[in-house]
Order: sequence, then structure tokens, then C-alpha cells
Amino acid sequence: MNDRLDNQQPEPVNLKRDRGISPLWILPLLALILAGWLVYKAVNEAGQRIKIHFSDAAGLVAGRTTIRYQGLEVGIVRDVILSKDLQSIYAEADIYPEAVKTLKEGTQFWLVKPKASITGISGLDALVSGNYIAMQPGHGDSADEFTALETQPSDLTLGEGLKLQLRAPSLGSINIGSQVMYKQIPVGEVYNYTLSDSKKRVLIDLLIKPQYAELVTNKSRFWNVSGMSANVGFNGIDVQFESLSAMIGGAIAFDSPDEGVPIQPDKQFRLYPDLNTAGRGIAITIELPDHNNVSANGAPIIYRGLEIGKISDLRLDKKRHKVIAHAAIEPSMSELLTTGSRMLLEEAEVSLTGVKNIGNLIRGNFLTLIPGNGETARHFVAITQDQLQEQQPGVATFSLYADHSYGVKRGTRLKHRGLEVGRVKSVTLEKNRVRFDVIVLPEHTALVRSASRFYLDGGINATIGAQGLNVSVPPADQLISQSISFTSSGSRKILAHYPLYPSEQLATLAAEKQQGQSTFTLFADELPPVSVGSPVLYRNLPVGEVKNYALTRDGVTVSLAVKNKYRHLINADTVFWNRSGVEVEAGIGGVSIKADPLTTLVKGGIAFDTLPGVANKAGKRFKLYPSLKEAKNFGLTITLTASDAKAISVNSDIRYQGVNVGKVLDIIPNFKAGNVSIQARLFPQYASQLAKANSHFWLVTPKISLSGAKNLDSLLSSYIAVEPGSGTYAQSFTLGSTELAESGLTVILESEERGSISEGTPLLYRDMQVGQVVNVSLGDLADRIIIKAQIDEAYSHLVRTDSVFWNVSGLDVTIGLTGANVESGTVDSLLRGGIAFATPEQQPLSPIAASETHFLLHRQAKPQWRAWRTAIPRH
Repeated sequence: MNDRLDNQQPEPVNLKRDRGISPLWILPLLALILAGWLVYKAVNEAGQRIKIHFSDAAGLVAGRTTIRYQGLEVGIVRDVILSKDLQSIYAEADIYPEAVKTLKEGTQFWLVKPKASITGISGLDALVSGNYIAMQPGHGDSADEFTALETQPSDLTLGEGLKLQLRAPSLGSINIGSQVMYKQIPVGEVYNYTLSDSKKRVLIDLLIKPQYAELVTNKSRFWNVSGMSANVGFNGIDVQFESLSAMIGGAIAFDSPDEGVPIQPDKQFRLYPDLNTAGRGIAITIELPDHNNVSANGAPIIYRGLEIGKISDLRLDKKRHKVIAHAAIEPSMSELLTTGSRMLLEEAEVSLTGVKNIGNLIRGNFLTLIPGNGETARHFVAITQDQLQEQQPGVATFSLYADHSYGVKRGTRLKHRGLEVGRVKSVTLEKNRVRFDVIVLPEHTALVRSASRFYLDGGINATIGAQGLNVSVPPADQLISQSISFTSSGSRKILAHYPLYPSEQLATLAAEKQQGQSTFTLFADELPPVSVGSPVLYRNLPVGEVKNYALTRDGVTVSLAVKNKYRHLINADTVFWNRSGVEVEAGIGGVSIKADPLTTLVKGGIAFDTLPGVANKAGKRFKLYPSLKEAKNFGLTITLTASDAKAISVNSDIRYQGVNVGKVLDIIPNFKAGNVSIQARLFPQYASQLAKANSHFWLVTPKISLSGAKNLDSLLSSYIAVEPGSGTYAQSFTLGSTELAESGLTVILESEERGSISEGTPLLYRDMQVGQVVNVSLGDLADRIIIKAQIDEAYSHLVRTDSVFWNVSGLDVTIGLTGANVESGTVDSLLRGGIAFATPEQQPLSPIAASETHFLLHRQAKPQWRAWRTAIPRH
């Protein structure tokens, strides 16, 4: 049964499908719709996400800091993030949809914080609600990334009104919010300040309230009224301040003259430092001289003792060559501002004669207006008192020159006969001299002449003369402050420049020099006791003076100035000597004392006269002797040329027949010529006879031989002997080693070699000396030796045209098969050498040899020559 039951199949049941929506799907569907609506609302309300870069995150709070435009919230900061380079902060913010259209490239953002300062409090709303970001819409394409400003933009509208810009050298106490005052009423404020493009000035932006805009015209002047100013002077203390708020927070004041016209916005004005420099009135400019000492802070402009204007500013011109003063003149004085008017610089002047403008020493110089005719002018050139005097018709200007300033300064008075006729206007250094520019008043210009002499006049003058001491004491004012005086002489022509002399005495001497003078130069071994100005005397008559002196390598030179009217006294025989002090001559007959004039005793002096026969030149210059006695005893200077100076010394004698006729002065080697120059002097009484062209000078030394001794007087000291000659005047000679034979015959011997021949070698005839060698030299072609010998006059007839000469110096040894043959001359010839000669035995005899006849000098004699016994008559 169970199987049956198990095999039964249940009958199928028919099911019906439900085609409706289940209520279970309503809830998810509602949730989906709600979520979509929320997403749509969130996206729609979120607006646009932007980035704003800040320099720091102070005051920024994510989810709290709002973005406002005109006080309306238009966005909120979502996140504050540090940039990857760690250099800045940027905030991600959402801008509400209704403000998305303000997001342009020019849109500006800045953080508003509460700020309190002396000028007021700003950002009070941020104090309650917290810091917020303000926005100013811009123009351009859409943007989503911006850089925040550090402060509120300057061009943000602060309200309606007139915008101006002031320029100033510095900001001072001015700040944003500082008030702009007109007659102490606030009419605007400062809303911004920046540096100019050149970074040299400050530009200050002002906003004038609309109801006061017409107060500003093109003639308006602005000045700083911040703080307090005080001027201390002889008139008292002047303290100025605008108001307490201006003194604390800074302020700017302005006013406008009636003749001004309205201006356009953004016009630029200058901000003056104070009321005085603002110079309210007619604006003028004045070109000032250098070193004017004019104060830029209200220096007055005076007319007839009344102040009619003030200096408001001092500036350089565009080329920076001139100082320009800006000033304002009272409008009521406008008729004085003409092209003919002049601005005179009033300077302080303190002297013994009085005090002028002493207040200028402290508060600076001021200007005086001198009215004139002409057209209206607004630019002037200030002049000094000197320039004012120069502009007078008929005034004379010229220059004085001196080696020193002598204490003369600008303003030193120029006098004539004690009366002031002009003044020194400037003192400058010109090369190596001092230049004084002088002006003379018109009524006194006729006193200045072409030959006027200017000199310093002041102090006590003392002169010593033959009549005693002369002391001159000037008036008291000249005793302390010197002046310049001058003489009036010459034509009416005024020269461009004159010399300035230190004293009246030197000016007088200069007048004498103007008559004409000649200059002579003297040479001395040392400077005599003279100075510049020492007299030059001719037989005690002053004819000139010492001009100057200078040191040279071998002595000193003294320049003399001799008046032209005495120029003829100086000639070829003029001798100069020192004429200073007292001359004392002592002798057997007593003592003679001769005193020079008083002037030469005090200042020294130089005298001259004509002294024939005295050496008066040292080269091309006159020689200055220490005294007249030495000049007379000096004589004539000559030059002797020698091959060496072995036996010569300074002060060696020059003798004639044993009488001293001169002295050696100096011995100078001539390295170029290979010899020495001997400077000597011939005593004046012998100079005329010995200074002849063919006079012969030779060195005398002792000579000792077997045949005898000569010149024993030169054993202790060699000397120079002289044989007077004839002919023309001469001062240069050759110093020989032997004396010349008296009127003897001169022969020239030629030899292949010198052997032992030298100057002084004897010429022998039959072993008897009849002459000597006077010179040995090399021939012109260097192929032979030229021996010059002189035969004594008594033996001149022995030399014939066919005479033969041979050398007999030393020994002649001949060795042959028959033995040795030794021949020698005398013992004297063995020591000194010698030259022998003989004449052939033929009749008739050959003629007597003429002077300068040349002969061959043989080395040795032939046997027949020695055997000649030729008879030669004297005549």
C-alpha cells in the first residue's frame, strides 16, 4: 500500500503571475531620488572651486573664513594647503554660483583683518566675525587660480571725489589715512603711497571729498603739517603746528590763490616740507651763485626793509651746473618782477670799520630786490655786491699778481692816498702765482694809470738807511687789517693786470726798473755776503742791484740788474768783486782801514771797474772775485795740455828765468782725449807778455847724469818754465817736457823703431851735445817713428843736406871669425841714449839744411861715417 501511495502523482496546480509593482520598491526609489536631489543641490550650491595663493596662512581657517564682495558672502575657504616648494600657502575655496561670473583674470582677493593706528581703526567687522577675504571683480577671461594682494588695492573706490598725487623726497610722518586739510578743515585723506619709477621720490595718493574738489586748482600748493616745527633766530622763537591730530598722525595742508583754474583728476603736485617753503604767492626762480649760504627753509626776499617773499626750495638744474632757488612773492608786488629788476645777495661782513648783516652768520644769507624797468619776468639771476658794483657804468676791473697771497682776502679794500676807491672781489691760484681780481668805483677809475704800482699797505714799516732808522706807523685800522694802495702815474690806459708788491719800498724799486735795465751773470766759487736787493756799485755810485742767485755744480751764479743808463760802464775789461764789510791792509807803513758805504755794510754789495789784464770771465760769465786785492793779483787764466801730470800739483809755480810769473790752479783729467788739462793763472803784470800764441811752456824736473846735474832747484818741487813768444793773444798751450833751443834749427828724423829715443835725448856731433830731441810721435800712416829735434843755433851750420844721422844708444856688439867687436858711445849716451850725425868729406860742402828737413835715422853708423873729419866753417 505504501508502494501505491508512493506511485501516486500529485495533480498539477495552475499558478497566476502578479504583474503589479511591489510596495517594497517604493523605499529604495525614494532614497535614490533623494540622493540625486541632494547631489544636484550640492553641486548647484557649491558654485566653482578656485585656488588663492597667500604669502602666509595667518587668519585663514578652513570651513570658517568666508569670501565677501561688498559685504555679501560669496564663498568660503574649504582647505588651506602648503605649496610643494614650501614658498607659499594656497587656499581652496568655493565660490557660490551667483558669484561665479566675477571670477575673471583681473579679479583681486585680499585678507581683511582688524587694524588700529593713530589715524583710526579699520576692519571692525572682522573683529566680530573673524578675518575674511575681500574680493574685487575684474575683467578678462574666466580663471580659477589667483594670487592674493598684501593689502587693499589702492584704486579701490573710497567714495566719490577728486584723486591727486603728490611727490616728495621722503614720506615723513604721512601714512595711509592721514588727513588733507584746507584752512584746518579735513577735506580729504591719503589712501596710498608708493615709490616713483626712479626710486628717488615718494608718490602720495590723495582723495579730496567731492564737495571740496573745486578748492584744488593749478596754483595750489601742498605742504606737510605733521609734527611741530620751530625756528630760533634773533627775532625770537617761532613754533608752528596745525593740530593735535596732525602732530600725532601726520597731515597735509594746502591752499589755492584766487587766479587758479580747475584741474583734471590725477594731477601731480609737489609736497613742500613746511608752510615757509611752500611759498604761497607768485612763483619765481632765482639762479644763485656757488657758496651762496642761502637757507632753503624760508630765506626772506627783502624790498626796502620789508619782506615781500620767501625762498621755498633749492635745487640743481637739469645739468647739475647751477643752484636754482624757488620762491614766492606777494601778489601785491608783482609789478616789481620785471626783466630790469635784480636780486642782490646780502652777505655778512665783519671788519674793524663795522658789522653788516651779522645775523646771516647764523640764519644764512638773504636776497634784496632792486627794482628796474622792463617786461614781466619770473626768472632772475642773483648777483653779489661785487657784481653789482661791476654792473655800474664806468667801473674798472683788472687783476693783480703776486707770488704769495700775503693774507689778502675777498673784500680787502683798495686805497689811494688813504681813501677807499675799490675792493678785491676774488683771490684765486693761477698756476704758480696768486691772482687778485680788483674793481674800482667809476668815480675813481681815472686814478689807475698804465704805470701804477700796487703794494700792500698795513702794519708797521721800518727802514734802515744812511740817515738812521725810519719807522712808519699807519692808522689803527690798517695796523690790524691790511689794504692795497697804489700810485698814479703813466698814461690813462688801464692795463689788464699789474704786479702786487709786498711793500711800498719794493714798489718804488720796481718803478726804477721800469726805466730799463740790463742783466749780467757772475760766477763765484762760493756765495759772497750779499742778498737779493744788495747794491751794485761803480766807484761807490749805486748803478744796480743783485737780482737773484743760484747754486750750480761747481759754484754759484749771481744775477745783477744794472740800469741801462750805466750799461756802457761794463766792457770787455770789466772786473767784479765783493764789496761788503771793511777792508784792512797792514804793512810796514802802518794799517789802512777802508769802510764801505753803510748800505753795503748792512746788505752787502758788489763793485766793478775796468781793470785791463785781469781775467774777468769764467766761460761766458763774468767772474766774481772775493775782493779788489785778489782781483788785481789774480791775472790771466790759461790752459796747458799735457800727456800726464805726474810731477805737477796744484799751486806749482810757473817761472821765467827763476822768477815766479804764475801758479797752477787746477788739474782736470780729460778721459775722452786721454790727457790732462792744467788750469793756471799768469800774474797780471806778466800776462800780456806771456799769453802769446808761440810761447813755450815745459815741465822742469831734476836731471842727473854722469856728465852733470841740471835743474837742481826742482828737487823739492817740480815747476813749469816758460819762454815768452810772439804773435797773437792766446790762452791755450801745450806743455812740453824740454825747453826749446834758442833760435835753433829744427830737423825731422824718421826711424823704423823708437828704440831708446825720448824727449831730451841729446844730438851729438863728435860726442859733443849740440841739440836735443823735443818730440817723439808715430807717423800719420803708423809706418815709422817721427822724431823732432832741435839743433842749437851755434851749431846749426853743421847740419847739411847730405848729413847722416844714426842711433848711438847702448852697445853695438859684432862677433866674427876674427873675434868680437864691441862699440859703444860715451857713458852718458849709454844711460840717456843719443843720436849722432856727421857730414861727408866732399868739396864743395852741401848747403845748410833748411828747417824741418827730413833725415833717415840709421840704426848704426857705417865705419866711414865715423872716420869723416869734415871741416865745416861757421859762415
